Amino acid sequence: MMTSETDALVLLQRVAKHGDASLQCREVSLRLSADQQYLTLSRYSEHYSPEGLEWVERQHRISVSELIRWMIKQGEPQVLVQNMEPQRASA
Repeated sequence: MMTSETDALVLLQRVAKHGDASLQCREVSLRLSADQQYLTLSRYSEHYSPEGLEWVERQHRISVSELIRWMIKQGEPQVLVQNMEPQRASA
């Protein structure tokens, strides 16, 4: 069974059959920590074969504020909505 958690956002879930006897399952998910300070990217993989089962899970954790600063610095800004109303003269 893959390690999906109920509060995780599943980004990728894939099952691939390799030949007649081999099966690989992959899952990539994002999860916000309980205190909402950290974001964790989890990568989980299972490989079934006649020789047995192998699995590995890797997690990468980053603070949300650090991620937002990186996105602002590295990302391409886009203006989605802009409202330019003339100011009204006061009487």
